[in-house]
Amino acid sequence: MHWTVAKIAQAAGGELLQGDPEEVIRGISTDTRSLEPGDCFVPLKGETHDGHDFIAQALAKKAAAVLSARRDVESKVPRETAVIRVADTLYGLGELARCHRGAHSMPVIGVTGSNGKTSTKEMIAAILGVHHNVQKNAGNFNNLVGVPLTLLSLEAQHQVAVIEMGINVFGEMQRLVEITKPTAGLVTNIHPAHLQGLESQEHILEEKGRLLTSLSEEQLAVINLDDQRLRSFAKRLKARTVTYSIADSSAQVRLAGNVKVDRGVSSFALALENQVVPVRLAVLGAHQVQNAVAAAAVAYGMGESADTIVEGLSRHRPVRQRMEMYQLPDGVVLIDDTYNANPMSMVAAARAVVEAAHGRPVIFVFGEMREMGPEGPRLHWEVGRQIGAMRVHRLVTLGGLAAELNRGARESGMAVEACHHAADHQEIIDLLRALKVKDGWILVKGSRGMTMERIVRGLLDAA
Repeated sequence: MHWTVAKIAQAAGGELLQGDPEEVIRGISTDTRSLEPGDCFVPLKGETHDGHDFIAQALAKKAAAVLSARRDVESKVPRETAVIRVADTLYGLGELARCHRGAHSMPVIGVTGSNGKTSTKEMIAAILGVHHNVQKNAGNFNNLVGVPLTLLSLEAQHQVAVIEMGINVFGEMQRLVEITKPTAGLVTNIHPAHLQGLESQEHILEEKGRLLTSLSEEQLAVINLDDQRLRSFAKRLKARTVTYSIADSSAQVRLAGNVKVDRGVSSFALALENQVVPVRLAVLGAHQVQNAVAAAAVAYGMGESADTIVEGLSRHRPVRQRMEMYQLPDGVVLIDDTYNANPMSMVAAARAVVEAAHGRPVIFVFGEMREMGPEGPRLHWEVGRQIGAMRVHRLVTLGGLAAELNRGARESGMAVEACHHAADHQEIIDLLRALKVKDGWILVKGSRGMTMERIVRGLLDAA
């Protein structure tokens, strides 16, 4: 989009206090570290910093305009620099993105859910990328900051966008939908996650489900029949639906037969209504296969061929910190799944590693799952019960709530001497180095705030 100061003021719903309305703006930036001369700086208020405090740095880097919610900014800005006052800079950023998205008529697929959002987004993008120029969120740009920045990066050459939408409080999905204007939507599943903000699975369904209820009759909603809540929720939708499943033979897109796992590759047959095709997916786990089936359903609903779907899935590679595999000395396989964790993803990753290990020793290293709300201790204990029943070689836990996971494993029959609760990351690194389990598998996982990737780095550095 050709941005001018006047267009930014109009799109953001702001008041131009000073500057030339016709001045051309190069781009929109929220970070002075990456701001380029001629950009409009949008200062955002975070938990620990307020971007308004960095306006001087933006001016030093020759920002051409500043969007501001403070009343006194124009007195501190040179007269030649445009100042646009808005009530809320985060809302203003969203409005800029909404305007920019509206200038592009391309399909936009929204992806949300409790688990598998990022991997599924990447698989959808891999399939559509076989024949189209695809834009997608970078990294974890899936919130009220990241989604607008992703949309603002849309350019004329892009033919389709795949946008991951993450929420943790009420109202966020409605706002993301307003900004993104999706033409297709997928909710991967509904499970306990972000309960501290969303309180219950019913509320999670209502909030994430706003992605699907926003879609019109001619647009596409992709429904996971393996999730009973979503199966029922689908009855409320106006949109055209495509269903998928790894267990239900009535689904339009479904797993057809068993999954074979070997050397980090999951092989399976995929049914696209009456057509069955073989798929090789370079990532471990039944949960990743379900993500692949979901991605295939989105592509199938958008008219992509079976050959394109198979080729796209074969191109997919594990997303960073999501079931990434490393080979250590003595035949040890290290699985880095440290990006985040909730009860479903914890158990799914554990089962995937046990299956892939084919009877070889397995060590689980689990950090606590955060944002679980008042149910946190019970949910950790229940995960521990399921982990203990897997009879793995060793369980190592970190974090206060993870002690409940450790207790649940012991109570389900896991030997006390096989369960260790650590005080810090270094203790775990030292313990794993000392264990020397030949040909063993190590899975490291925990919530983002637990920084479990420090353990992965420690093991890799020592290899």
